Amino acid sequence: MKDDHQLIIRLLDNLYLSHDFLVNDKAVPASVFHNVLVFAKDFMNAFHHCREEDILFIKLAEKKGGDLDGQLVALRDQHERARNLISQIKNSLAKYEKGNAQANKQLAVAAGAYVTLMQKHMHEENHVFYPLAEKVLSEDDFNLLEAEFDRFEDNRGKDSYQNALILVKSMEADMKEKFGAVYRDQYELLVKNRDRVH
Repeated sequence: MKDDHQLIIRLLDNLYLSHDFLVNDKAVPASVFHNVLVFAKDFMNAFHHCREEDILFIKLAEKKGGDLDGQLVALRDQHERARNLISQIKNSLAKYEKGNAQANKQLAVAAGAYVTLMQKHMHEENHVFYPLAEKVLSEDDFNLLEAEFDRFEDNRGKDSYQNALILVKSMEADMKEKFGAVYRDQYELLVKNRDRVH
């Protein structure tokens, strides 16, 4: 799950920079946002969030007998809010591709809100929720979880992560092609500043 988060952070970094370019009236290739939509649908929703909601959350709820219900509901709510923001990105993108000036602002707002929400969500999972899972679940519990994750991947396709990685690399290539050294420098600064905080 933490490997998933590293890939999601990479996508969010690129979406954050896309948001900044839009805010500064720079046209971002529509392909960047199309890749975000596919990533959100095929990897975030159908793979990552499903494993959390349908396997990990249920196992923790059983283990803690209702003590975590409030936290689990909050995390599920964040997943749902993220899906709503992706819908807003999708709706704005259709207009953006037609040259609608208002859609530029709508797309920037939805992209920025999505990045902010998901960064907060993953920070909470990485620093609160996953450590809690490591604390309350036994080695046997983790072995059962691992087996369930493997079955899930067998059913959904073992190439989900690799396909998502291809989408992120495609985003990065499109951003490099469009913005060159400006993109490279801003991306490096973004990563450097995040590493300094954590």
